Amino acid sequence: MDFRESNSSITPDCVSSDFSVDLTVDDRDSTILELYSQGYSTYQIASKLTINRHTVSKVLRDNDIKTRRTKDYFKPAHDEIVNLFTRKGLSKHEIAKKMDCTYYTVRKVLEDRGVIFNKKDRETLAIAKYIQMKNQGLMNIDIANFLEMTTKQLNRLVRNSGFNIQVIRLRTKKFTNLIDIIKLRLEGCTLTEISIKFRMNIVEIKDILYHFGLSKNKS
Repeated sequence: MDFRESNSSITPDCVSSDFSVDLTVDDRDSTILELYSQGYSTYQIASKLTINRHTVSKVLRDNDIKTRRTKDYFKPAHDEIVNLFTRKGLSKHEIAKKMDCTYYTVRKVLEDRGVIFNKKDRETLAIAKYIQMKNQGLMNIDIANFLEMTTKQLNRLVRNSGFNIQVIRLRTKKFTNLIDIIKLRLEGCTLTEISIKFRMNIVEIKDILYHFGLSKNKS
């Protein structure tokens, strides 16, 4: 089950699924309110009572009930995914199996919650690793192996990065902590925090981050 894709994935056990669809307006409205209070979505209620979903929404509005957002239905499941990853130490594949959802869903939840880097941030960090390793004299084939990709994939990553690789390499030629600087910035650290940690001039750090698109201006 993919928690993001199904509008019928949550069905409270305490409510009978055997409701009559031949209801008066008052009975219908009462039933809508009862089902919604038990956790049914507007889609589920509309399907169960064979009525238009907008009718369900109107009844809820008329009774001053704020409708839940789709993601609210899945918050407990998403919380558990984060818990299994951060506290229990399960891998994304293990979590997907345990939660009966796809690997993609697990990864997306962890990315959205800021637990792991999203694709763009992962690529930025990979470029930082590439630059630091090139400055250390390593060949592309060695860097590709380290990054667990083919040389062709590495070349494509560098080519499509949008960064001026040559300029960054020149400016970071003597750096031994470029990867850590980029990683900390992606994790949300401020320029001041990074400057203090590495005992570096804040202007120098800002210049580096600017070329990685992680600072608005150079000075």
